[in-house]
Amino acid sequence: MTEFPVIQIKGHSWQLLPEKAVYWLDRHILILSDIHLGKAGHFRKSGIPAPESITQKNLVRIGSLIEQYQPETVLILGDLFHSDANREWFLFETWLDSFPGITFKLVSGNHDSLHTSFYEAARIEVSHHWEKDSFIFVHNPADVQPAGQKQVLVAGHIHPCIILRGKGRQSLRLPCFLFSDDRVLFPAFGEFTGHHAIKPKETDRVFVAVEGNVMEIINQT
Repeated sequence: MTEFPVIQIKGHSWQLLPEKAVYWLDRHILILSDIHLGKAGHFRKSGIPAPESITQKNLVRIGSLIEQYQPETVLILGDLFHSDANREWFLFETWLDSFPGITFKLVSGNHDSLHTSFYEAARIEVSHHWEKDSFIFVHNPADVQPAGQKQVLVAGHIHPCIILRGKGRQSLRLPCFLFSDDRVLFPAFGEFTGHHAIKPKETDRVFVAVEGNVMEIINQT
C-alpha cells in the first residue's frame, strides 16, 4: 500500500489521501467534503449537458476508500447533495445499503436543502457542525469560530486549489488541502465541481492531490 502523508495535528494523526479525503487514524473516521451528488442531474434538468456517470463514479470512489480503510464513521463536510431530490439521490440510498455497519455524519452545507425525512430514511446524522476532540467540523469556515487555540476549525465549501506557474504563461490548478494554525480546509471530493485559487500565508502548509499521490507544496506565497 502506498504511504501517503500523515499530518500530526493536536496530537492526532490524519492521513491525506489522493482521492481528496482524509483518514483520521486515531478515530477510524473517513472525512471528505463537497461531493455534490445530483449536480449532473440538476444540470440536465436545466437543459445543460452533463455526464450521467458522474454520481456513480463518485460513489465508486467513496466505496473504494471504505473498503480499503474500513472506517467506523464517514464524515461529510457539507454539500453532500447538490439539488432537490432526483433519481441520483435514490441511487445514493441504494448504495448506502451496502454499508449497514458504518455511521454517516453530515455537517450541512448550503446545498443540503432536502427535507429531513430524506436524511432520516438514509440513516444520515445531520447537524450544523460537529465537535470531536480538539476539532470543530463545519461546512463554511465563516459560520463557526473555534474556541481559541484549543480548537481547530475544519471546513469545506471553498473548494481550494493552488496555482502552480511554470515558464512563460504555463500554469496548473491543483485541488489542495490547506493547514493553518487554527483551521484546515478540504478540497472538494466531487468530480463535477469548480475550484477557488487560494493564497496561502507563509506559515501555512499546502498539500496537492495529483496523479494518485499527495505532495506538499513549498514556498508558494
